[in-house]
Amino acid sequence: MRNRWPNLAAALLIIVQLVSRGSNVSAQGGTCFDTLASRIKSDDNLIYFSSALGETSLESSLQGPGPYLVFAPDDAAFSNLRGSKAEDVLNLDLSKLVQYHIAGASAYERYLAMTPGSTIDIRTLCSDCNEVTIETLPSGKVLVNEGANVYEAVETCNGLLVLIDNVLSPSIGSVSNPPDKEEDIECSVDDPTCCDLPPPEFSCIQQKIWGKCDEAWMLMGNGNGGFCKYTCGRCGRGPSSGGND
Repeated sequence: MRNRWPNLAAALLIIVQLVSRGSNVSAQGGTCFDTLASRIKSDDNLIYFSSALGETSLESSLQGPGPYLVFAPDDAAFSNLRGSKAEDVLNLDLSKLVQYHIAGASAYERYLAMTPGSTIDIRTLCSDCNEVTIETLPSGKVLVNEGANVYEAVETCNGLLVLIDNVLSPSIGSVSNPPDKEEDIECSVDDPTCCDLPPPEFSCIQQKIWGKCDEAWMLMGNGNGGFCKYTCGRCGRGPSSGGND
């Protein structure tokens, strides 16, 4: 009986080493455990936002590769909604409301690069919503759309979770795409109704080159169909391989 303990201890040590080694390999291989989605779901102060996120397909996107920039209103922000703003939020399509609180890689990088006294406007996943304005005051305080205060920012393995004390209310249909964005729209020759819906940032060609076509947020789009359907080959036939100048 006494001789079994060294063997048992050695076995346990080997198991611990294998688990640790497996975790390191997974991390090096790109596996992401501390995701935005898991952080939001586990935060007792984000119950309302987590519930809204769970009603959309964006929750799976926040479990996958990023980086994303997420503005998460706390529960008090939802509880304190009053008057016309409460009506605007309640009458808004839920997917658009959630999309307006999430931005992609470009916004993530620009947010991290901000310095005191700087202001940026970013596009969110809601392609027909107005931009989100972020201002960093000289004191270091950060405001979002003037009325929301940032009180904490948490880095995860696939983005940045920014906690705010107010719900961001988008203006739908007030955004006009830049001229070059309109020119990039292509449609299938066989099915003219199957066209590219431009993504919130970068072009459809760039998203295809970067291997983003099959990601959940690309397949979902803005609720009216996926982004870049033609360029990503989701029409009757894919786009032509030409276009070299």
